[in-house]
Amino acid sequence: MRAQIDLKRLRYIVEVARAESITTAAETLGLTQPALTRSIGEVEGVLGTRLFHRLPRGMQLTDVGARFVERARQILGEVDDLVADVSYARDRVTGRLRLGVAPTAWLPYARPALTRLATAYPGIKIEVVNGTVQDLCPRLLHGELTCLLSTSGYLKRWRDLEIIGLKKLASGGLVRTGHPVTQMPKPLEADLLAFPIVLPTSVDPTYSDIAQRYVHHNLPPPQPHYVTDDWELIKDLVRCSDAFHPVLYQEDAPIEEEGLEVLHGVIRMSEHRISIAFSRLSPKTEAATLFEQAMRETVM
Repeated sequence: MRAQIDLKRLRYIVEVARAESITTAAETLGLTQPALTRSIGEVEGVLGTRLFHRLPRGMQLTDVGARFVERARQILGEVDDLVADVSYARDRVTGRLRLGVAPTAWLPYARPALTRLATAYPGIKIEVVNGTVQDLCPRLLHGELTCLLSTSGYLKRWRDLEIIGLKKLASGGLVRTGHPVTQMPKPLEADLLAFPIVLPTSVDPTYSDIAQRYVHHNLPPPQPHYVTDDWELIKDLVRCSDAFHPVLYQEDAPIEEEGLEVLHGVIRMSEHRISIAFSRLSPKTEAATLFEQAMRETVM
């Protein structure tokens, strides 16, 4: 019998207590007066006690009724909170985005998308992992990463990756203003490769495009004179030495730094696009799909 006191009847009793009138409560609840009166009587029958005094001009809670209504309000409030929480959780996007970046110089391309994602979907946890393509691609394929930000020229060597190319990049050599190569009428690639090189920690020179250029000119494999992922330090090292740094950059946004210049087209690297890669071995998560969409909107 106790199962007959359901949430619907609890709401009826609370509304009658608030209105102190069957007529007014029935109008509010969209019920007929007889139906509401019958429901109140059924609950009182289950409890074995009266909840209301029937007065000529309304309804008044008994002492037991007052305690019952107080507790009923608490229960209904908790139920409403529970329903709201479940509805919010259903509509709220959660999960984790573990983004690999190789090298870290590409992170600025992802910042607007990551910021947009964090603003629109605060339930998504975001983690950025730096490393080399050789280190991060296996982690992506094994499910340790959600996606990887790099360039298509390096990512295409991995067959099980879905690669989404976003923006074409130009290649060049970053040198100091007044570098010896800049004094040559028509500097050649071999001329630049004769100078010390600065490479990021997260790019393995053995597998990079630049290594192929040394092979092309029958030069020994590149031995980086300076190795760092810090872009500001890279620029400082180039400014204070004859070292050069191979760069990829947007054609419509050339690198303009005081004391530095880019030798355009001197280094013949293969086509590169700033790209995001996903593993074909695992389905995309909702967080991954949203990040891809944000990258398309902010980078393309």
